[in-house]
Amino acid sequence: MQKIELSVHEFMTIMGNMDENFGGRMKAPDESVYTHWFAQWKAMDERLESLGLMERADMLFDGKVAINALSEIHFQELLKCVRSQVKFHGQLIADGDEDGDEDELNMWEERMAELQAIHDSADWQNQG
Repeated sequence: MQKIELSVHEFMTIMGNMDENFGGRMKAPDESVYTHWFAQWKAMDERLESLGLMERADMLFDGKVAINALSEIHFQELLKCVRSQVKFHGQLIADGDEDGDEDELNMWEERMAELQAIHDSADWQNQG
């Protein structure tokens, strides 16, 4: 299986969006990737909060989160969330919103292409 790496920023954004969509941990399905990654997300959030501004920025954009085991259902959830980020950032730019950022859109588009290529490969799945 190919290892999937997300930046800390990507991981935190994905989990934050899932948290918002589910309405918190207690409302999320047990089989969700959100539930599976929840403890790691909370630990990462606490660590980020303990850092100074520059250290936090460095960790968000230079730090990596490695994902080694992912079921088909979880991979589909991840793809769906990344697709929604592409759509969201594309819409901000199309609307001329001051928060629209081409670099952010490009980052999510690149992540989507990478994840789709991994998913389309024959050896991505780890049944462990």
